[in-house]
Amino acid sequence: MAPRKTRSATANHSSTAAHSTAVVKFPQIAHKRALRNRALLEDQILLFDGFLTLGECKVFVEFIESQPLELTPPKRKGEAERVNYRISHTSVDFAQHLFDVLSPHLPTFPYPESVKRPNGPSARPVHSFNSNIRMYKYTPGQHFGAHYDDSVRDAVTGAKSEWTLLVYLTGVEDGVKGGETVFYKGQRGKGRDAIVAPLNRGTALLHRHGHECLLHEGSPVTAGTKYILRSDLMFVD
Repeated sequence: MAPRKTRSATANHSSTAAHSTAVVKFPQIAHKRALRNRALLEDQILLFDGFLTLGECKVFVEFIESQPLELTPPKRKGEAERVNYRISHTSVDFAQHLFDVLSPHLPTFPYPESVKRPNGPSARPVHSFNSNIRMYKYTPGQHFGAHYDDSVRDAVTGAKSEWTLLVYLTGVEDGVKGGETVFYKGQRGKGRDAIVAPLNRGTALLHRHGHECLLHEGSPVTAGTKYILRSDLMFVD
């Protein structure tokens, strides 16, 4: 993997999603017996097909539509261009529910180069999902420009994020065109270096972020509406 450039655009954390302080009850997700992961890029991009059922996706879409979504503000210097509707909620309970459902199917995670490995096991134990739960809606013409995702601390648990979790609530099955998450193995975002994650409804995608993050973008939606559920996989130093 090419080393991350410090001056490249990052996700616009300074203009965070509209954050509701209301206590909300998130839809529930059934435990899956035979959920498998496949790597688009080893130790970098993982897909979990069928993480959500069609019915679960529909319920989440309805839930997002019931929220007071806000349009992203204009980008600031050093931030990637981003246009979409979004909202976030802090929910330790739902983060734990996500973790309970997905963690039995997670692979082992080696220590990244940026983290000093202690003496003992080579695998890095996972801790939780970020309690900051974000929901995104992209309509035709909306997109998220090339950027890197930074690591963050969970304000509730203190754990540190190392992987982004994206759950696609709609996809090509729903008539969505465009909107794929595109990763670049190089630093200049050239097409020949691109890895395109298929936009399939119900799929969960994990990708490394922080120092090990690949340059990536959410390509413009050209038809349909893309809905995403977002959190982060957390670790304890």
